[in-house]
Amino acid sequence: MLDLSAHYLASLIYLAIAASCGAFMLYFELVRRLGPGRAAYTLATVPVVALVLSTLFENLQLDGRIVLGAAAVLAGNILVLRR
Repeated sequence: MLDLSAHYLASLIYLAIAASCGAFMLYFELVRRLGPGRAAYTLATVPVVALVLSTLFENLQLDGRIVLGAAAVLAGNILVLRR
C-alpha cells in the first residue's frame, strides 16, 4: 500500500525532483569541465560512496570482500586517470 503521509510525499518529491535534477546538473558540469571520458569514471565511485554512507548511517558491517571491491574500484580509477 502506498504511504500518503506528508513526510513520505515530501521525501519522494525531493528525491524525484531536487536531488535528481541537482545531481544531473552537477554531472553535466563535470562533463563540460573534464570531458565525457574522464567524467564517466566518476560513476564508478558511486557504489563506494553508497558503501560509506551505508556504513555511517545504516550500520553496514564491512567485510573483506566489500573492502577489497571498493579498493579495486578506487585503484582502477586512479590508474586510468593518471595517464
